[in-house]
Amino acid sequence: MKISISPEMKSRLQNAAANGSVVAEDILSELGKNRDASEIIRGTYNYFTTKRIKANHDSYHKIRIMFTACAKNLEHENFPDKGNPSAPWFKENRTDIDPSTFVGLFRNLPEYDSEEIKYFISTITLDSRVTIRIYSGMKDFYEAYCEDNYTITTDNDVSTLHSSCMRTEEKARNAADFYRNFAGAKILVAKDKDSNILGRAIIWEGLRWHREYEEDVDVSLMDRIYTSHTFVIDMMRDAAKKAGITFRKKYNDFSHQREVVALNPIAELEEDDETSADLVLDVPVGQWHKRGVPYLDTFINLTVNGECLELSNYYIGNQIADCQSTSGYATRTAYVCPCCNRVHNDSYNKFCGQCISEIYTETIFGRVLNGHPVPYKGEQYPSSLFKRGKPIPQLKRYLQIERLFNN
Repeated sequence: MKISISPEMKSRLQNAAANGSVVAEDILSELGKNRDASEIIRGTYNYFTTKRIKANHDSYHKIRIMFTACAKNLEHENFPDKGNPSAPWFKENRTDIDPSTFVGLFRNLPEYDSEEIKYFISTITLDSRVTIRIYSGMKDFYEAYCEDNYTITTDNDVSTLHSSCMRTEEKARNAADFYRNFAGAKILVAKDKDSNILGRAIIWEGLRWHREYEEDVDVSLMDRIYTSHTFVIDMMRDAAKKAGITFRKKYNDFSHQREVVALNPIAELEEDDETSADLVLDVPVGQWHKRGVPYLDTFINLTVNGECLELSNYYIGNQIADCQSTSGYATRTAYVCPCCNRVHNDSYNKFCGQCISEIYTETIFGRVLNGHPVPYKGEQYPSSLFKRGKPIPQLKRYLQIERLFNN
């Protein structure tokens, strides 16, 4: 007797193989052999299908796949459904088999390690091929972040994609503006056949790898992966490697900013080597539009450096903001003077100590503004911050930087 499998089971195995499961590929090879079931399968199993075990969460469903098989002797004289071709598919004639046990039924398959089995169990939960691409447009960022575009199924209880604090429409839109126009980043996105989002990760290019006593090296990094399915993490790492990205995070989390793994050889590092890297990104002031800062897993420090701002994964002084707030805004750690753009820590004054004497005069009645106030975009400013009716460059930079905070 030959092995019979349901169309859904065949589809899941084919998609799992296409998505990188060696186990699924080997199973399909065995099932494709024109041999008796007893030569391929241990026991008397021969009619196989899959069923979905679903657990509902707020915005998604956890899907677990079980295999079911008919192990009864269909030719036995006491078999009640003898002669009925549909009998092997009746529920009462079937036995549930978990995926790892199902793999063990095959006589000729090799011993797989635990990671290969886990990968197989994850891939069969998604009956679709996965496509992964790098995008750079604001629309692409928005679509990847907005929860309306997410898949509604996962393979685990906690989907980092569905629990992302940046998934709401407004925060997703602001995040898209920040990444594209402020940081000049790209985004790696995994989608299913219906273009539902399965995973996303920010791609940082133009980074400086600062090494003490040596010249900086230009590198790139794939940041933390947010995904609905565990196996997608490996697929996205492979895609980043093929795209020539230098590093990925060693730990796929928010608390290890400096630990990275080399996806491709760089400097003295070989592929898969690990290191703690101090990474910096120079960003121009004035090229983003919307307010706020998305929650950043790696480049949590925002610093003023001359005419630029710097995002870094370590503290380097002159820090003005911490970028790990779930509110959608940066957390202020210091102040920028509107007059000279120096960084200061006086929370009671907008201006630094050096500029205060130029802006105000101390009188017996208190501090008095020098000159006269000038209206600008609905607010009043000291006239010394304007020339020929237009704000000086320092004020323009200050106002742009203030967009990062919730004032």
